[in-house]
Amino acid sequence: MVSNTPEIVRRKIIRPEIILRKIAVIFIAFTLGSFFAVSAVPTTPTGAEIMQNMSNAQQTTTSAMDIQMTLIDAGGDTSIRRFQTLVDSSGDQTKTVTVFLSPESVKNTRFLTISDSGSQGRDQGQDSQWIYLPALRKVKRISAGERDSSFMGSDFTYADMGDIDDVETSDHTLLGEEQAAQFNCYVVESIPRPDNPSAYGKTVTWIDKESWLAVRVLFYQSDRETVQKELNCEALGRSGDEWYTRKVVMENKADGHRTLMEILQVRFGIPLNPGYFTTAYLETGKVR
Repeated sequence: MVSNTPEIVRRKIIRPEIILRKIAVIFIAFTLGSFFAVSAVPTTPTGAEIMQNMSNAQQTTTSAMDIQMTLIDAGGDTSIRRFQTLVDSSGDQTKTVTVFLSPESVKNTRFLTISDSGSQGRDQGQDSQWIYLPALRKVKRISAGERDSSFMGSDFTYADMGDIDDVETSDHTLLGEEQAAQFNCYVVESIPRPDNPSAYGKTVTWIDKESWLAVRVLFYQSDRETVQKELNCEALGRSGDEWYTRKVVMENKADGHRTLMEILQVRFGIPLNPGYFTTAYLETGKVR
């Protein structure tokens, strides 16, 4: 780790490693075993069962990760950002806090998401999000109208960074089985229900049968015909018995801009001070 590791990890974690949870539902899933019982005659799961299994596989108490985010424009020029994230899902809420370390232009920007476990979709007001911008020296709450805006110049939105779980708020159809790069996958189409408005008309997800990670996702515009963004996994990782997506690329189809996310270090099940998951921490950078 870099020598200027902030207090968010240096004081509480022996090895400062942090995990970004959302970009969620899209980037990280953990192996918890088979999603259906082994029987004499194997059965093919439904789309809903596959998505429920992927959702269940993401459940963990606490996690931490160190991430590098590379922004790549259509001409190939790049800019690199480094940040650390803590996640606590041990209670009735999922709480995520992210601190940017570099470059200087975004250093000490801090971002907090709190999601109720019983949330009925990202657009029904169950996620609360705040951001601290050092230049303004104040904490700003992310409004509903800003949720589909770019997160820190990347191809992920603020909503993408929330606790997205559309198992109960979308209709899922198993389209078939298919290879995605080296992965043997189920392919599932998910269409938001009318009472669950979404930024995307639908998504199509390739889910690896071994790790239960989403290794490819197509995000469609409201017409459900035009691909707006595409997410692809470039590398998987494993910590003990738990799989995670180590490197993914999100591409904006309109302008060719891409965002590469790479998990540099990761740990699960570590003790976390609840003081990190507060707007007071966002504002001061200190745990009270």
